[in-house]
Amino acid sequence: MIPQRKDWTVRERIASQVSTLDGLDLVFAGDAPVLYHCHHFNLFLDQTIDDALGVERGQALRTRAARDAAHHLLAGLSRNLGIETPAERIALAQTLFSMTGHGTLEIAAPDGAGEARGTYLHYGHSWVEKYGHLVKRRIPADAVAAGFAAGAVEVAYGLPAGSLHVREVECVGLRDPACRFEIERIDAPEPVPPLASRADAEGMDAAPLSGRFDDRIATITDGLRSFLAGVAGDERGLVQAFGVFVTLHLANYYNRISYEAVADLHRRKPAMVPILEALLRESGHVCVFHTFGGILLSPEWEGLVGAPTGDVAEIVTGCTAIARALGFGHWVVEDLDPERRLVLRAPATYETLYWVVRDDQPVRPSCYFLQGAAQAFMELAHRVPWTEAPRLSNALYNDLFKRGQTWSAKQTLDVARGDPYCEIVVTPVER
Repeated sequence: MIPQRKDWTVRERIASQVSTLDGLDLVFAGDAPVLYHCHHFNLFLDQTIDDALGVERGQALRTRAARDAAHHLLAGLSRNLGIETPAERIALAQTLFSMTGHGTLEIAAPDGAGEARGTYLHYGHSWVEKYGHLVKRRIPADAVAAGFAAGAVEVAYGLPAGSLHVREVECVGLRDPACRFEIERIDAPEPVPPLASRADAEGMDAAPLSGRFDDRIATITDGLRSFLAGVAGDERGLVQAFGVFVTLHLANYYNRISYEAVADLHRRKPAMVPILEALLRESGHVCVFHTFGGILLSPEWEGLVGAPTGDVAEIVTGCTAIARALGFGHWVVEDLDPERRLVLRAPATYETLYWVVRDDQPVRPSCYFLQGAAQAFMELAHRVPWTEAPRLSNALYNDLFKRGQTWSAKQTLDVARGDPYCEIVVTPVER
């Protein structure tokens, strides 16, 4: 337990637990790995999992993953901060949820059963904002909030991880006025797979890496981290910045739903695995276009770095700095030939943390987000008219890429498969 000033607020105490692991540029809240991601990525990834597994299996996996990752996070924070009573632990969970951009959650489940209510939940609210005028949703949107509520109640009442079942019975994505969840105990706790922690990352035998433009990248990264340190949820519990809704999210959630979905398809429908892997790479491409691009076009970026001119090296180094600051890993530019080639390397990424605590290795190179992001670096650098201050909308995304991408990314090295670092090589698509 760390000493606490008597005048510290709960938010300040939580903020004191967020730190970056030097050399790897991975971010942790207490013991749990976390990182910043936008609603475009979050919605795309959830839809990808449901499309691959089917709605029922996908939603169940996403809810369990959120529950278990939240339990791991909240148990560590409660321990580190010396928070012991159920009421204090519930208050910690609710404050953390809003601080990190997930909306507002009120939990009432004495002794492990009851309900939770949510307003402005990140997933449901952002889905309505992005898609509500286009399509009618048929299933609830907030598996993350559901799982978080269950994990919070487990920790509050000292229940083993996997002890609770929760389902969303009302959702704004279904045009209900608010979101409501029912929480109940299950007969026997569900098994929880190993989850990565800060200690696991610290124990990695990661090779230190440096690359081209490192001084510029490091300077920008430091500036962005200083800005992000002051970012927290507004009165709604949302973080709305750079033209997107931002969350500080759980790496164990992202990794579990991605890699368990791949493993599930390997067992049941192996021919479909390449399609799922392509969509997981596309999620990285979507994120970089909207979030990284939004940061590059923001007033904050202009004040820190200057307005983008469209120079390829400028865009690539800027995106690399953003990746480090958001907690994706210590990405370095090993090589850049603007019209021909980009090589990115990293001693670890938030994705490789999934494999640190496992005995097996991925069948194929597994940094799906890194692959899609590296490809998007070159697409952004070559295809976006930066000097025209474009609006990086869905319409522009679809217009630019409806005929496919002009760059291709290949992962040539993977820490999860025993290599000293991860490496992605990006080259033009041959037509």
